[in-house]
Amino acid sequence: MARAHTRFARRAAIASSAIAVLTAATIAVAAWTTNGAGSGYVAAGTEQDLTTLSVAASTTSLLYPNGSSDVTVKINNPNPYKVLVTQVNNGSGSISSGNATCDASNGVTFANQTGSWTVPSSGTLTVTLTNAASMSNSSVDACQGKTFTVPVSLVGASTP
Repeated sequence: MARAHTRFARRAAIASSAIAVLTAATIAVAAWTTNGAGSGYVAAGTEQDLTTLSVAASTTSLLYPNGSSDVTVKINNPNPYKVLVTQVNNGSGSISSGNATCDASNGVTFANQTGSWTVPSSGTLTVTLTNAASMSNSSVDACQGKTFTVPVSLVGASTP
């Protein structure tokens, strides 16, 4: 009976030692994987302004006194993220047709537009603004039947 007790004690000691080694190894692996080394950084980029591809928008049809036309704007987004354009406003500069007689007194106006247009990252979007340009009845004859270039400014914000 003493031999059986001794064998049991040896087996218990061996099993306890094995459990202790496995526990220590598990703790060592866990500590090694959670205490890694390395470095990282993040830097904010510089936001770039939205632009129109032609620096202005264009009427899509010929204008006549008391008439209106849709205006097409090609928006360029050079940023690496999408941009939501919410306004297309009359920009600085004058509305022109390329005809000097007409451009002196063309009577063409642009109505500011609000909306929701998403321009893809590093991409372009063409937007048609319904009846955004109109010609007054006081336009000179040289302006009748012309298409016009309209300077615009854009208001927008980045989107996720």
